[in-house]
Amino acid sequence: MKKDFFRKVAFGLGPEEEINEDPLFWSKKQFNNVPDFIWSYKLPSLVDQRKKYGEWVYGDREVLRKKFKNDRLMYEKEKDLLRAKTGEKFFESLELSIRHNTALRSTNPVFERMWHFWSNFFAISEKDFLASFSTGVYQRDVIRPNMCGSFEDLVYQVTTSWCMLHHLDNAENIGPNSKEGLRINNKNKKVGLNENHARELLELHTVSPDANYSQEDVINMAKVMTGWAHLWNKKDLEAGPIKFQSSFHENGPYKILGKLYDIKDFNTVNQGKELKIVIKDLANHPSTIKHISRKLCQHFICDEPTNDMIEPIVQTWNKNDGNLIEIHKTLLDIVFDFSEIHQKFSMPELWVLQNAKMLDLRYIDNYPDGFEFNGFNANRSQKRLKNMLYDLGHSIYRAKQPNGYTDLESEWLSPELIIRRLAVAKRFTGIANTNITYDSEFFERVVLNNFDKPDKLLKLLSNSLSYSDQFVLFANSPEVMRS
Repeated sequence: MKKDFFRKVAFGLGPEEEINEDPLFWSKKQFNNVPDFIWSYKLPSLVDQRKKYGEWVYGDREVLRKKFKNDRLMYEKEKDLLRAKTGEKFFESLELSIRHNTALRSTNPVFERMWHFWSNFFAISEKDFLASFSTGVYQRDVIRPNMCGSFEDLVYQVTTSWCMLHHLDNAENIGPNSKEGLRINNKNKKVGLNENHARELLELHTVSPDANYSQEDVINMAKVMTGWAHLWNKKDLEAGPIKFQSSFHENGPYKILGKLYDIKDFNTVNQGKELKIVIKDLANHPSTIKHISRKLCQHFICDEPTNDMIEPIVQTWNKNDGNLIEIHKTLLDIVFDFSEIHQKFSMPELWVLQNAKMLDLRYIDNYPDGFEFNGFNANRSQKRLKNMLYDLGHSIYRAKQPNGYTDLESEWLSPELIIRRLAVAKRFTGIANTNITYDSEFFERVVLNNFDKPDKLLKLLSNSLSYSDQFVLFANSPEVMRS
């Protein structure tokens, strides 16, 4: 039956959920379109969050710091009030609630799991309050809607998004020979190329170092990307919308990975067209296809995918011009075929979600606790979720590096991180479903519903001494920590 497949590609099955007799068909049909979020309130948009971010940075940087420059205590007090007023304290918890509520209650959990993969692949690292205001909505409004198109379109939308451009400092990437570059430099102010975004586009998001790109390729990529920045004004600061600004653009020609690009017509139709053309080539480069195919297998199957796993995705990619629907479906075939051979140690958030799904844990409630946005009240249970992920070393919107959180098992298997899972599992009693009796019969039903080889786990649970022990033993058993 391959019950383990439901955990490999999603979050397992709830205690009352029926086992689908055709897991592959069930999983593949979830990628025909982008499903709606399971959320009762109006979702904050990119525009909403840019505005909130602008209120925060302007209020802090231009008002409070100047007003209380000689009174540190008063500055901290007023800053805390501004945090509450603008939602800086609460939006991260809101986004986590949207993400987890949808993962646990959606009829398309495989799509949700794949969305989590792509959100981490195109990670935004912890910087400039992005986690507080923008990273969650970027994942919702930029990555998710493009998961049923081509990889090329996904990369372009991510690359030109406000969040990614701000994260990787592309506003500081100014053509030294552009109109604005020459004007600023003539005032004895030094501006020039910033390679951050160009380097990550090549290294992480497309061809990878396997393409043997050179420093000259990075420089030319940075030149292509000049002019892509937020519109700046004294009120919004860097929170303005993204627009290609030709006066900051370094004109070509450019040579990247051996190909010459030279587009000189910058009328209103073709402004910024060079970037789209270059991304098309990068997204369909053989090194990109191999790199992404390997990353998908590494996340869902094992740390060291074999060519037998990778090659079918490569072939599907080439046959369908990088269509993500077909790529995702081929991946599911491969995961299904190898499900009995390989198991993967779960990353912390996935471990939490799988336990929450299988045990019907309830940590997303809606009772008032101080902040309201479009009818939604941030509450203690959502803050508890945020703290839980922090304790596990997996704060979803706060990756330390632009390459996101690693898929490699060795990074999550340290004694300290395992002990943290034990401590978190003890808290499950506080978020258990009060309508359920968590007795031996319940745990037996959960195990038989989710595991192809249930005997060891059933025997382990039969030796538990208390209600809380069962949660800890179940959650930290080898069977549950690996899928």
